[in-house]
Parts: sequence; C-alpha cells; structure tokens
Amino acid sequence: MQSYKLIRLSSPAKKDLQLVADYTQQVWGTTQKRKYLNLIRKSLRQLNQMGNVGVKRDDIVKGLYCLPVQKHIVFYRESDKEFIVIRILHSQMDTKKHIEN
Repeated sequence: MQSYKLIRLSSPAKKDLQLVADYTQQVWGTTQKRKYLNLIRKSLRQLNQMGNVGVKRDDIVKGLYCLPVQKHIVFYRESDKEFIVIRILHSQMDTKKHIEN
C-alpha cells in the first residue's frame, strides 16, 4: 500500500509509548503489552496509509488532531510532509495540562 505521509514521534510521545509499554507489561504481561503496542502501531499506520483520519481538536491547541486507540489517545499535528505525534495520553488524563501550545 502506498504511503500518504511519514509518521514522526516527538520525544514526549516516545516517552509516553514507553510508559504505556512498561505499565502494560507490569499489570497485564508481555502478551498483552505486545497486543496493545501493535494496536497503537496499527493506528499510526492507518494515518500513514490513509491520511488524516483523526478528529480536529482546535479547542485544545490550534492545528491539533486526535486519534483514539482504546484507553489512549494519539495527539498529532499534520505538516506538508508528515504527521507529528505530539503525545500519546491515557483518556483519563488532563489533556490541556500535558499538551504544549
């Protein structure tokens, strides 16, 4: 399948993903960790292959989009050449507190 745009994870998003992996490993085990991380990767591939499939969230920060993945939400921006994943936050977190303007 042809690629639409590149996906780039910001440093905070990489840390978020590591925290998700660590927590899932600790609470649910290795098999569930792999399944959940693969689900997040699948959602990112969907962006890469289909284009912007997220929901616009200008109410948080102008130009921000979100893509729910079970208990987490992938927050990203779109540029001409790529999707930049800003954060990957649990749905219960205070989004505005964790996303910079």
